[in-house]
Amino acid sequence: MIGMIVGVGWVVLVGGADGIAASHEENGVYDSVRQEGLAVGGRTIRLDGPRFPDGQTAEEQREALRDLAGSDRAVEGLLRPSVTAPFLLSLKDETADGAMIRSGDLFFAIRVDLDAIDPETLFGQGDSEPVEAGNMRFEAQVLEDQDGEGGDSGSASARFVHSEGRLLDRIGVESTARVAASRSGDSVVVASRTDRGFDGHDRWPNRWWTIDRQGTSEVTGPPEPYSGGIGYAKLTRLKDDPETVLVELRFAFAEPTAWFNGAPILRSKFSLIAQDQIRRLRRELGR
Repeated sequence: MIGMIVGVGWVVLVGGADGIAASHEENGVYDSVRQEGLAVGGRTIRLDGPRFPDGQTAEEQREALRDLAGSDRAVEGLLRPSVTAPFLLSLKDETADGAMIRSGDLFFAIRVDLDAIDPETLFGQGDSEPVEAGNMRFEAQVLEDQDGEGGDSGSASARFVHSEGRLLDRIGVESTARVAASRSGDSVVVASRTDRGFDGHDRWPNRWWTIDRQGTSEVTGPPEPYSGGIGYAKLTRLKDDPETVLVELRFAFAEPTAWFNGAPILRSKFSLIAQDQIRRLRRELGR
């Protein structure tokens, strides 16, 4: 989830590169996370389509917002032009063989000109700044074309992004994903899925390992294969308030049972991570 919020920040805040799907229909990664989904331990999780699809009228958007938030007053709070405006996060767990599949939906609003957002900027950064939240650390690197020999992007508009994370000083994890961005007159979409073609790759593998702190030193366990995750973020302009953009983020990822014995330790950090990253994005936009 944190990687997707950071991805939204890249799209909104940074500048320039080539490679963009001409429409959402041509965004192969966006299609695959909804149609193929994430297969882990005999279970397959597919992401729902957007709650705010293109083509809605202003009245339809408002009705969908009321249904989502629960009341007109809650809608006004959600859309409030403030760094501390609320967000809506719902989570779901599915048990698979050897893993929990954590999935969720996140909604929040930002103030930005959608027409000024260039989806190509997602690939304009070679590296992202490390992000720390909830005693966790994440960083990502956009791979050059020649570095993508371990997988098939499946689309001229997709790029490979390698991410590394440290979870609660207990687990190390890294994975390589296909990421693609696209735009329409109403919205921008960023979609991501772990590319299993990088399993066992010598430079950009999908793997995880334990971290055992022993005083001032650390001992790491042997690497294990990692199934990764899928997600997409859709940024939709509100018809009756064009400077307000609603961000709809859906995600699912594998959490091996060996990480925390199935306990929701990592899950309990999601709200804190979301709050930290959303407020950071809003502050940057405010500048």
